[in-house]
Amino acid sequence: MIRSIIIDDEPHCVRALQNDLQKSCPAVEILDTCNSAKEAMLSIKKNNPDLIFLDVEMPWMNGFEMLELLGDVKFSIIFTTAHDEFAAKAFRISAVDYLLKPIDANDLKVAVQKVEKKMDEGSSIQHINNLLRNIKQPGTDQKIALPQREGYEFVDVRSIMYCHAEGAYTKVIIDGKKTMLISRTLGDVEELLPPEMFQRIHHSSLVNVSYIEQFLRTDGGYVVLKNNEKLSVSKAKKEMLMARLGLK
Repeated sequence: MIRSIIIDDEPHCVRALQNDLQKSCPAVEILDTCNSAKEAMLSIKKNNPDLIFLDVEMPWMNGFEMLELLGDVKFSIIFTTAHDEFAAKAFRISAVDYLLKPIDANDLKVAVQKVEKKMDEGSSIQHINNLLRNIKQPGTDQKIALPQREGYEFVDVRSIMYCHAEGAYTKVIIDGKKTMLISRTLGDVEELLPPEMFQRIHHSSLVNVSYIEQFLRTDGGYVVLKNNEKLSVSKAKKEMLMARLGLK
């Protein structure tokens, strides 16, 4: 059995999730339900759950703030959130399960199956700390987790020179390091990276503007990066890039 706690400030959401779990996920045992982060912290310390279903937005203390106060997280987390697609993609790329409200029963079953697999494999859940950095720390100190075959590599966003779409994958070029190919679309990666640092210059290219050395109008327009690589700029993205670089 997966010993779990439901944390949500809306009682009707708690009841709905309880019913769905009882119908679709018999392997989940509900130890407790909590309507506030404060109540949840006490319950987590008392019950030592395998899994929590955590609402993001709650009064007085949200889900992220609660996790920060708990410190060392030793349980799996499935976020239940009405957040926008940005937050959802951030959860996904950090390999954290999430469910958008209203919760779909099939999505719930899939999320619980992922937790079961992690428990069977004894997988680490240290990615929670990285998720908190992704959501809470915009700007130059931000790090993201790039998925690898056997885990995740934490990369400072300042070191990412550019990202290039390779079908359903994205090639990430890191300054002074090897190129990484990750199983995420360029759109997913763009949603996670800070917009004040990165600019889409083509449907298949996203560049860190701090690495741009030159913008040239020849051959349809392209940028030259600090490592002398040249990247094409599409007509649709040219005006936005020029404005970003103060050229118009």
